[in-house]
Amino acid sequence: MSRKVLFYVLVFALVLSFFAVVTCSLAAEEKSILDQVIANKKLRVGFLPDYPPWGSRTPEGKYEGYDLDIAAELAAGLGAQLELIPVEAPNRVPSVATRKVDVIIGCLTPTNERAKTIDFTIPYASAGIVPMVLADNKAIKTYKDLAGKKVSVARGSTPDMAIVKAVPTAQVMRFDTIADAFTALQTKKVDAFIEEDTFVFFTAKKDPRFRAVGQSFTAPELISFGVTKGDQNWLNYLNNFLTNLRYSGKNIELYKKWFGVEPASMVMP
Repeated sequence: MSRKVLFYVLVFALVLSFFAVVTCSLAAEEKSILDQVIANKKLRVGFLPDYPPWGSRTPEGKYEGYDLDIAAELAAGLGAQLELIPVEAPNRVPSVATRKVDVIIGCLTPTNERAKTIDFTIPYASAGIVPMVLADNKAIKTYKDLAGKKVSVARGSTPDMAIVKAVPTAQVMRFDTIADAFTALQTKKVDAFIEEDTFVFFTAKKDPRFRAVGQSFTAPELISFGVTKGDQNWLNYLNNFLTNLRYSGKNIELYKKWFGVEPASMVMP
C-alpha cells in the first residue's frame, strides 16, 4: 500500500472515529431521565420543605407530607432509591430546568409562563388562593380589604401573581421562601400572608393565632409534576404513573390522609 493510500485510509478512519464519538455523545445527552433512573436505581425528587401538609420537616428531622408520599410511590414503582432534595418555591422551575432534580413534586401550578421553561404532567391535585391574617385582625374580612395593605408572598409564585391581579393597590412584599413570607405575618411586618388554600386552612386549623380570610378568591388551579423540557419518555411514564395512582384510588387515599377530605372532582377519575 502506497503512503498516499495509507494516508487517506488513516484520515477516513479518523473521520469515522470522530462521528462515532459525536454520535455516542449525542445519544448520551438524549438519554431519557427514565432510563437514567432505572439504570442508576436512584430518583431525585425536588419538594417544598416548609409547606405542610404538602411537605414539611418533623421535629425529629424527618420529611413528610402528601407530596412525599407520592414521591415514595413513584420511586417504589421504578425500583429506585428515593433521594429527597428540598427546594424553595422560587427555585422549583430552575431546579428542573438545570436537572438538579429528576422531577419536582412540590405543589407546582402549571402556568403558561412556567411551561415556556419546563414541561408538566397531567394534574394530581388542585388548590385555590386564600389570605391569612392574625386572628385578632378584625379589619380584613375579605380579600378586597387588602387594598392599600401590606401583604407577603413568595416571589414569583402563583399567589404573587394572583394578588397583584385581584387587588392591584395591595402593597406586595416579596420573599425568597414561603417560610420567610409567613414569618413576615407572624412578626407583624405585613397585614396578611397570601398562599394556597390547603396550606392556609391547614395552618389556621392547627394554630389559633391565625385566621383564614374567606374562601379562595381565584378559581381552583391544577397542580402537576414539573419535568425537564423535551424528555417525552419520562413525561409519558409520569403521566402513566399518575393515571394509575388516580384510578387505583391511591391518590384519594393519600389526599384524605393529609387534608382530611377528598380531592376536587377536577382531578379525580
